[in-house]
Amino acid sequence: MGKGATTIVVGGGIMGATTLWELAKGGMDALLLEAGGFGRESTGKSAAIVRGHYSNPQVVRMAVRSRDALMRLPELTGCEPVYTKVGWLFLVDEADTELAKQNRAMQIAEGSSSVEVDDLTSIVPGISSDGIAYALYESESGFADPIATTEAYIEAARRLGARAQDRSPVEAVIVENGRVKGVQVGGDVFPCENVVLAAGAWTHKLTAGFGLELPVEITREQDVVFDTGAEATIPCSISAQIDRVYMRPAPEYGPSFLLIGRGFPKDYENVEPDGYDTTVSAAFEADVRKRLVDRIPRLAGVKKVDGRAGLYTVTPDWHPLLGEVDGYEGVYLATGGSGHCFKLGPAIGELVGNAILGRQVDYADINSFSLSRYAEGREFRSTYGGNRA
Repeated sequence: MGKGATTIVVGGGIMGATTLWELAKGGMDALLLEAGGFGRESTGKSAAIVRGHYSNPQVVRMAVRSRDALMRLPELTGCEPVYTKVGWLFLVDEADTELAKQNRAMQIAEGSSSVEVDDLTSIVPGISSDGIAYALYESESGFADPIATTEAYIEAARRLGARAQDRSPVEAVIVENGRVKGVQVGGDVFPCENVVLAAGAWTHKLTAGFGLELPVEITREQDVVFDTGAEATIPCSISAQIDRVYMRPAPEYGPSFLLIGRGFPKDYENVEPDGYDTTVSAAFEADVRKRLVDRIPRLAGVKKVDGRAGLYTVTPDWHPLLGEVDGYEGVYLATGGSGHCFKLGPAIGELVGNAILGRQVDYADINSFSLSRYAEGREFRSTYGGNRA
């Protein structure tokens, strides 16, 4: 068996893994190359909260389709369950209430069900309603195990004949006369007809090597895991627009734990992807602790047990870059997740994989996510801004 493939996928996070699976289902000779371990970079450090609430109809459809895939992944791939359906609660202040209501009406029409909540304590015992003007709840949402999800897609693709190699960093993408010819790994050339660049925070470095600049920023993002001790942890995933935080139960640590991070708007720390600080600062821990306790006072005694920092690859409109690049035949992007695309991962793989296979999906237009949208004035507009999208 040769080193190359008809299509080479660079990057073994959620976007690369789902794309590989889609290609394998379509019978294409496909190879995935991952620099480290599968799902161990941005994907594995994701909070992996799953929701259907988005600003744009086709992104809502992508979120609903992806959530369904995560729920059904054991049926689809033969893996162990990766999805935990605990519900998702969205807390909104007065300024964004009407926008949130309009969004909800649109989303119901697109298949994302939710209910408006009056009694917050019926969902989260001990929660303070101070400042909250509106709340909605999605019972089908929750969170997933990001590494197990990624590995499940890769193993399923392998069973269909695809290949996947970890510890195989791609050093360069070879483009000649506007056409991809292969990738370089360890000084060797792996020939291909198509390449999918799904290397997250490293994708822009690969494209720069053949003269393509991507409009992305790499930011460092922290999460903290708290032990709630004798107090029960939160029962569902929560995105608090009013408090600028997101949180979810963290049963991977035990029954009395939660994970929390900061949401948009906030100060963003731009970093280089190689050698960034992966620890959590004391200032960040103190900040999210205060926001948590102000909203749920009964959790005043929480203790930090873990924390981590990962990377966002942020585009100007906080939506991913997908599909073939104009002027670079055979070069496909699956990058720019902007801090919310784990939950869209299955749909992204379906869009990119089908584009390579010469097919279309009926729920989203991959051209909407093309790099050329910025030059053509087709940027996405979002209700809330940032990775709330």
